[in-house]
Amino acid sequence: MCGIAGYLRKKGAVLPEKTVKKMLERIGHRGPDQSGVYLRGDLALGSVRLSIIDKEKHLIPYENKDKTAAIVYNGEVYNHEQIRGLYRGKYRFSSSSDAETVLSHFLHQGVKSFSDYNGMFAFALHDSLKEELYIVRDKAGEKPLYYVNNDKFFAFASEIKALLEVITPALNKDCISYHAYEFNTGEETLFKDIYCLLPGEYLKIDRQGRLTKHAYWKVWDNLIYLPDNLKKIESRLSDLLVDAITLRTKNCVHRFGTFVSGGVDSALVACIAKPDYLYTCHFDIKNDYDELDYAKLVAKKINKRLIIVRPTQADFERTRRKIIYHLDTPCTWTSFSLWMLLERAIKDIKVVLSGDGADEIFSGYHRYHLLHHDEQIKNLKALERYSYLVDRYYGSPVERYTRIVNRCENRYDKEVSRYLEENIGFYFSKMGHDHIHAMGVTDFYTTMQELLQFSDRINMAFAVENRSPFLDYRLIQFAFSMPSKYKIKNGVTKWILKKVAKKFIPKEIAERVDKRGFSAPINHWFGWGKNGKYDRSEYKNMAFQDWVSAFGVKIGEG
Repeated sequence: MCGIAGYLRKKGAVLPEKTVKKMLERIGHRGPDQSGVYLRGDLALGSVRLSIIDKEKHLIPYENKDKTAAIVYNGEVYNHEQIRGLYRGKYRFSSSSDAETVLSHFLHQGVKSFSDYNGMFAFALHDSLKEELYIVRDKAGEKPLYYVNNDKFFAFASEIKALLEVITPALNKDCISYHAYEFNTGEETLFKDIYCLLPGEYLKIDRQGRLTKHAYWKVWDNLIYLPDNLKKIESRLSDLLVDAITLRTKNCVHRFGTFVSGGVDSALVACIAKPDYLYTCHFDIKNDYDELDYAKLVAKKINKRLIIVRPTQADFERTRRKIIYHLDTPCTWTSFSLWMLLERAIKDIKVVLSGDGADEIFSGYHRYHLLHHDEQIKNLKALERYSYLVDRYYGSPVERYTRIVNRCENRYDKEVSRYLEENIGFYFSKMGHDHIHAMGVTDFYTTMQELLQFSDRINMAFAVENRSPFLDYRLIQFAFSMPSKYKIKNGVTKWILKKVAKKFIPKEIAERVDKRGFSAPINHWFGWGKNGKYDRSEYKNMAFQDWVSAFGVKIGEG
């Protein structure tokens, strides 16, 4: 686990090696154990390393034996030992590093190798014989990758702040996703001329410096056949969950922990993984933010001491600007609670397992009920021949989901509505207009990406690796291939997951319908909104101003 950066000079006098070293300094918190730079002509690649799989020193960036190829690598490939097995008797590995596995597999299989990995990663591969550079990001988007490309240079990094070494921070006023979602999603970022490599995609830069983008894995291209047999689906899901969670407890020489919020997802991870440490965040403000009793049930179930973190408004004021700096973006979600948990957990652990992704792939958000309820009207026998009237009355499923997720302060903004309808319409069409799967895939590639971004940034601010078992690609495939009727059933979201969960977690948690998560009572502390209820605009404005201040963003350009 580390941070990576690279610089390819196209013209000019900038020294690539010196530039990359400065970029790495900006993200040194991601890898305090080692750093290194690879230099070939106009190209420099660098990485900083956090030792997770072993504590031995490695040559980084890693090069193959004849020095014709190199890799800078951020992440973990959990099945890398299985991949090594393909070359038993054919190739002798010189280290235990999964970076060597990835480079060797690429040299044998080319770009086809990218889809073989079960893990979280972002890496850059350089083939000096072909003079080709590949920049690759994992299937779900767990590990970040940003880049700048112009006629003078191409640069990439694990965090945007590293790219500010080579580009002046200016506001991208055309980043419409920020107005639609309260954060930026997709390829554009809030920084002008800085782009995000999307999940399951890679960039190729040839010897002429030409950049092309390619997709190697998307949910809709990797669905599998699952017969409609509830007993078999339940059994297979149970096996997959255990395997995905257990797999992420391996490849680690450190003790690991789990943050339990009192919900099904984190409880499942904790009860199956049985971590060395268990943490929860507690806000003693009536029942709205009190998940403590449920977290205690998990601790009792696995016989672990529950470490309770109790953040205050003073903690929020102390940390808010640091958090924005590490996030690289003015995100306003549960980043504060996560920061406070990690401030305490860093004393004990270097790896944490989380429940990220479960709500998206198993349909856990309560907002899914709204569209699902509307669609059930079409099943009425009286409307058998008139289902088109439902869409005429309510609007199409795409139009309705657009209204549900639209967080623009001006909900009548035509540009934002058009952007959302086009974006959501794309994902709905890819899932055959199955509205349950479609909502999940839409959120998988939009709102979940921001959750993964702040999860990566906050954990890496403390040099802690976050592993997300629900984002095992086998679980993703399974969840979007099963009959969607098992995701929302009898008014219960994540129905099939909760049914399976009863085998592993306390019944009181498996049957919950009032889950809150790690939301902090920011509105209560500041008196924002009616009766202290959640008011997005005040927090959003605060975060945006902190972001402008942290990076010296030029608002007048864009």
